[in-house]
Amino acid sequence: MHDPEPPPGETPPPWYSYGSPQGYDPRYGYGPPGNPGGPRGTVAGDDVNWALGVYIGSLVMGFIAPLVIYFVKRRESGFVRFHAAQALNYQLTVTIQLLVPLIVLIPLAIVMDAPALVLLLIPLFLFHIIAQYVFLILAAVKAGRGDYWRMPTFTCWRMIR
Repeated sequence: MHDPEPPPGETPPPWYSYGSPQGYDPRYGYGPPGNPGGPRGTVAGDDVNWALGVYIGSLVMGFIAPLVIYFVKRRESGFVRFHAAQALNYQLTVTIQLLVPLIVLIPLAIVMDAPALVLLLIPLFLFHIIAQYVFLILAAVKAGRGDYWRMPTFTCWRMIR
C-alpha cells in the first residue's frame, strides 16, 4: 500500500511521511489506490451511523438525504463526506443516464412517428431499478463496517468529492 520506511541515513522522498498511509504521493494524485481518505478502521463516533443514514436515506428519499448530510457533516468527518459524496454522485449519474436518452429518444420518436423507439428505454430503466438497490445496499454494508468503498464507475461518476 505504501512504501516501507527508508533505510537509516537515506533521505526519504519529499512526499513520504514515515509509514503513514496519509502521506501524499504524487504518483497517485489524491492518494494510493484503495485508500480514498485514510487508514482503514479509523472511524470515530457516530460516523458509521451517518454513513449508513446516507445510503438508507438515498434509498428512501433520493438525493435529498445525501445532500443534507453532505452539507452538515462535510467538514467534521472525511468518512461521512466520502460516503455522502458517493451517494450524491450515484444519484446524479443515474439522473444523467436516464434523462439524456429520454431527451434524445422522445423527440426522435415524435419526429419519426415511431412510438416504439421509447421501448428502447426499458432495459436502461430496469438496469437502474435493480442496480440502485444492489449498489446502495452493498455500499451501506461496507459503510457499516467502517470501510471506504467506491461504486463501479459506470454507475457512479466522481463529480462531488
